[in-house]
Amino acid sequence: MVKLHLYYLSFLFFFIGCDEEIEIIEAQQEQIILCPPCEIDASKDQINSVTTPWPDFKAGDLIKINSLTQLKYEQPMGAYPNSHWNINPWWKNRGTDPWSEYPYWGDNYVQPKHNFESCVNDNLRWMCGYSYSLQVPKNYDENKSYPLIVFLHGGIYFDANSFNYYDHLKDVFYNPEDDPYIYAAPIKLEIDWDPNKIRDLIQNIKKNLNVDFQRIYLTGLSMGGRGTFIVASKLSETFAAIMPLSPHHQPYSYLSLAESVKDIPIWMSHSDVDLISSYDMAKQMEKRLIDLDANILFRTEIGVGHSGWERIYSDSYVIKWLLSWKKEIR
Repeated sequence: MVKLHLYYLSFLFFFIGCDEEIEIIEAQQEQIILCPPCEIDASKDQINSVTTPWPDFKAGDLIKINSLTQLKYEQPMGAYPNSHWNINPWWKNRGTDPWSEYPYWGDNYVQPKHNFESCVNDNLRWMCGYSYSLQVPKNYDENKSYPLIVFLHGGIYFDANSFNYYDHLKDVFYNPEDDPYIYAAPIKLEIDWDPNKIRDLIQNIKKNLNVDFQRIYLTGLSMGGRGTFIVASKLSETFAAIMPLSPHHQPYSYLSLAESVKDIPIWMSHSDVDLISSYDMAKQMEKRLIDLDANILFRTEIGVGHSGWERIYSDSYVIKWLLSWKKEIR
């Protein structure tokens, strides 16, 4: 009888062990599925056919789009590796997973099911397309077209506080009730912003929402202000107007981009006591643009240092100025 009981128990433990092993295997398989592969070569012809569908959404929703992380891009010439900054792998820290399924983090951060540390390495971070958050207008009507504002964040390092700040900044943006816009905020892992990735992000939004093609705008602060010039210089036919704030001057000057953006209306601002980004370079850019007969408005922010962006983005006059421009269709 004792032998029978022992046999029964070992038989039971065998099946329990098998169940546990099956659960582990299933969890690993699920982890692989949820881990963006970044293995599809990016091209304009493939963007709409290979990326996964958006999650269900309704008017007013803030959603997270990870589908473009499936796409692999060629390394921009000289962009990475870059000896100017040695970037710590912030994207592997708990609470700063840029491919989380949640739009923003803050106090409500939930650890995603996948293990991001095993999903990405130092090469994948610049190869993969951007993950981005998107705010659908409150009264979105699929029978109407809407302006689109793409916001490029600053910095090359992140922590939970950084994400909290951009969550806050999103809510600061003035959004007129009589002319609401779609707000999109991508997250980059590399040093500079990539025009090809922004091009495909805009295409992805156009596929899923009714965007007014004549009213697409680009803005950013610090490294995102610099990125605004970089992206607009390659996509000058896309944007009706741009708004670079406190553009960063390193790792190389953006002054050479003046010629490429001179036909786009520009609102530019910079603090006179900014110790992070060069005010002098910003003023040189203004002069170059004026010499090229560009439509440039430059505002010096007095005494605010490397900040003051909330005041600008919440200013109804500034946002209405941006939204007033329409791109001519040629």
